[in-house]
Amino acid sequence: MKQLNSYRFYELGAKLHALFRSDNGGRAADMFAPLSEAQALLDSFIKGNVIALTSSKADASRLLDKIGSIFDRHFIDPSSKQLKNLGGEDQIDTHELAMLHGLVEKFEHALAAELNRAPTYVADKCGIYSTYDLAENAQEMFSDQVRSVLPVKAQGEFSSAGRALAFGFGTASVVHILRAIEITLRSYYEVFSTTVPSKAERNYAFYIKKLASFTDEEDRRFRPDKRVIQMLAQIKERYRNPLVVMGLSVSTSEAMQLFSMASALMSMMAESILAGRRKDVGTMDADTSVDDDDDEEAPSMKEAG
Repeated sequence: MKQLNSYRFYELGAKLHALFRSDNGGRAADMFAPLSEAQALLDSFIKGNVIALTSSKADASRLLDKIGSIFDRHFIDPSSKQLKNLGGEDQIDTHELAMLHGLVEKFEHALAAELNRAPTYVADKCGIYSTYDLAENAQEMFSDQVRSVLPVKAQGEFSSAGRALAFGFGTASVVHILRAIEITLRSYYEVFSTTVPSKAERNYAFYIKKLASFTDEEDRRFRPDKRVIQMLAQIKERYRNPLVVMGLSVSTSEAMQLFSMASALMSMMAESILAGRRKDVGTMDADTSVDDDDDEEAPSMKEAG
């Protein structure tokens, strides 16, 4: 998926119609800029730099060939293949200009028909979030310091959640958010524990239970934040279990609430991870903790736990 720059369509129309400005009068020297600019922009459309043309591509190519032939005839020296002197009073044949005008009109009709069927949509703003920021920059919800601590995979999942939310896919957004939380949760847990849980133990319920037990250990120098555990439990009951166990769909508004909650929760966990590193508590690094199971599905998608 890529962002569509709609202004390029206006620009293309302007460049093509500049070929027939009345003040040019068909004088070759005055047509140098309009021909070269129209040729370059039309070529970018044909190559798919703006949008992948399909049914109108053939007409676009014929138009480009005609513009190129006129440009080469009047501005390129056939022997040296270099630009000619732009002086003089050479005129472009009116018959050629008429043919060029016909090709422009034909391409415009073909492009209009194609764009009428093109899958282009406008996505409305989601709450206080702009569509562009959700789709392209969701990870910037976090400060630079937090991003330096959060596992790369968690940031990727959070970005995917923002993109899904931007286009109204609430359930998909929640799935990505839950994955981002659980990847971060694993790194958070490893700050407080020197033992590595088995694969069977790597689930949401296990991590919450163990973290809660760590808060009650009086001889522990560095304890989990009780607010984090409460938020994890709330997400488990309100979002995770209904989605994983009962297969319920999630509305965009509900996904937006979780999106905001998750950004706060992940930031709090990242701050604790950073503090834990400074205190030299735990033995595993947040970035490497998610690399040994690259192909393993996140716990939330495997079991309700």
